[in-house]
Order: sequence, then structure tokens, then C-alpha cells
Amino acid sequence: MIKRAMVLVVLLLAFQAALATNYPLTVRDQLGHELTLPRAPTHIVSMIPSDTETVCALGACDALVGVDAFSDWPKQVASLPHLGNANAPDIERLVALKPDLVLTDEYSGLAARLEQLGIPVYAGTPQTYQGALDFLGVMGRLLDRQTAAALVRGRIEGQVAAVAAKVAKLPRVSVFVELDATPYSVGPGSYLGTLLEKAGGRTIVTRAMGEYPQVDPEYVVQQDPQVVLLMDAPYGQTVAKAEARPGWSGLRAVRDGRVLPLDQQQVDILSRAGPRMGDAVVLLAKLLHPGHF
Repeated sequence: MIKRAMVLVVLLLAFQAALATNYPLTVRDQLGHELTLPRAPTHIVSMIPSDTETVCALGACDALVGVDAFSDWPKQVASLPHLGNANAPDIERLVALKPDLVLTDEYSGLAARLEQLGIPVYAGTPQTYQGALDFLGVMGRLLDRQTAAALVRGRIEGQVAAVAAKVAKLPRVSVFVELDATPYSVGPGSYLGTLLEKAGGRTIVTRAMGEYPQVDPEYVVQQDPQVVLLMDAPYGQTVAKAEARPGWSGLRAVRDGRVLPLDQQQVDILSRAGPRMGDAVVLLAKLLHPGHF
């Protein structure tokens, strides 16, 4: 028994060594810009909540020296300096932290501003389920946490596989996901649309309508979804307001009491493409298939 345990330890150490990052490391971000890190970063600023979660999930939370205003998980990031958001950052405070890596998005223009100041920056956020899984590998390389990244990915895929095994025996549930009261929703090719599919649901939005289309309320009436998820509930939308829309009183979701307001924590889990993706699929499965999870 002791010999077997020793063999397992040796194999684990060999696995970790095989996955160790070789520095200097040069990677290309989603803007096509090259970033070279001479060593594993120890002073990281994350301006994207999902990136903050990923850094911590890979065991590098102690390397964070600042985060954006929306980063609130895990709880230990609450004590870090909060630096606005990628669109309205506190550049002066950010620079004062002397980061050796800043993680930001590819849309706000923050990456270009930081590059001009000589600050190492990686710009890019995953937009799909598969992209989010692959992004774990990118972060693992950047932070020299490739073993941790592989383990986190394995945990996510295990959670999703367990849900898939259960929902395979259940009928698919038609869902209208309301992102806001306009209403905008999600298509089947979107990140959240993929999570829905893996949880045994299907969005009423067609692929031809796009990934995040504005939907005519009459279209929702015609499609008659079994479940309505109000992701705008934390921002003032209520079940009563939704059900009062013309024609909505006859929806199956309304008749069955399945217009579901989500709280902020649930919205964060579903919308952040990061290490809690498995939790997101489990959450959706519970919402769509009560009594089975």
C-alpha cells in the first residue's frame, strides 16, 4: 500500500513537472497582440470578474493586487483595491499597484492605454463554452498553474457530464431567457444558450436570429415557452410586470408558475464564463427540471 502511494506521488510530481510553464513565455491575446512574461506574475490586476474567479480557482488568488468593481467572488477578493471597470478604470490607482500582468477585455480599449504605459496586459474574454474551457489552459500557462487548470477543467466537465446523463432521459424544456426588458435574449450558439442545452433545455430563439437578439414580445407569445428566466430581476424586473405584458397571461410558463426571477448570485454564475461553468449547468438543470436534481 505504501509503495502504491509513493508511485502515485511520483506520477503526480512528474505530471506537474510536464505541465510547468517555461519562461520567458510569449502568448498572443485576442487582439492579436504579443505578450511576453519573463516569469510567473506575482502582482496581477484583473479587470474582468470571470478572470478574477479564474485566477483564484487556479490557486493564484494571493497574486491579485487589484480587481474591477464587479469582482466579488471568491469572498477574499473583497478586501482588494477595486479599480472601477474596464470601460471606466481608475488608471492612476492601477498604475500605482505596479502590476506585472493586467487581465482585461478586448472591447473597452483599456489594453491599448496600458500598453502605452508599458504595463504587461492580456486582452481577451471567452465568448463560448468551449472558448471558456480553452481559456483555462491559457491562464494556466500565464500563471504557471497548468496542473490546476487541468484539474478545474476536469471538474467542470465532470459536473456537465453528470447533468447530461440525467437530462438525457428527460424531455427538453423550452426556455425564454430575458436579459433585459427590451427584451434581449440568447440564441443557441451563445455561451448561455450552450449552457441551456447542456442542462436539458432549449432557447426559443432560433440560430438565424443571432446570439443575442432583441426579441419581439409577440414572438415569445407565439413560441409559448415552458419556462421564462428573468435575468433582469436584480435590476427591477418582476414576475408581475412580465406577466402583465399583452398575451403573456396565456403562456405555459405563466400558467404553471414558471416565470422565474433570478437573484444577483444566480445571474453572476450564469453569465460569467469561468471556473463556475459546471455550477451554472447544475443551477440551470435544477431550475428546468425541479424534482430531478
